Amino acid sequence: MSKQKFRAAVFDLDGTLLDTLYDLAACADKALASYGFPGHTMEEYRTYIGNGIPKLVARAVPPGTSEEDIQKVLNFYLSYYPEHCAEHTRFFLGVEETIRTLHERGYLLAVLSNKTEATAKKIIDRYFPDAPFCVVWGNNGVRPLKPATDAGYLLLSELGCGPEEVFYVGDGDTDMEFASRMGFFAAGATWGYRPSEVLKRCGADALFSSMEEILPYLP
Repeated sequence: MSKQKFRAAVFDLDGTLLDTLYDLAACADKALASYGFPGHTMEEYRTYIGNGIPKLVARAVPPGTSEEDIQKVLNFYLSYYPEHCAEHTRFFLGVEETIRTLHERGYLLAVLSNKTEATAKKIIDRYFPDAPFCVVWGNNGVRPLKPATDAGYLLLSELGCGPEEVFYVGDGDTDMEFASRMGFFAAGATWGYRPSEVLKRCGADALFSSMEEILPYLP
């Protein structure tokens, strides 16, 4: 177990705090069908997410689809998903209790997602109405997405922390690459959408099978 003294816990959203896969998939299928393209299985979508919605759509359309048609599907998705982003989304086991405990212990809490920022904030407000997240950031069209470190350095400034004081929890390869580049403690959430071996290969400092398992690291 790490003996570091952490001041902040930062979380990815999709696949870490919330199981959003079914809403992401349903809305992507709707967007694809609107232009005559076939949909995908949950397992296929599981491999498509994690790098932002434009990447998800680009992976979901058939090979050889024109950039113009990809943009049409993307535009449909971006207009449809915000209104349907919380129909099937659910908490992962232990998330609510762990967030509450960390707040009571005095940790700074933040969300850093590659999801569109307005939608990320809407979902956090819906599922964590009383959650003490001091920062909820997503794709605002300005900050480069993870694993780029731009948002990480801005976040450190916002939180007033050094990189060694941040405990970062994420389920994606991009999350682990990002945390490693930043010098954060990279906690791999194996309950999410990427296999354990991928998280480890991409820089996870430790792997966790449930949210409650991080609590001994954040006493």
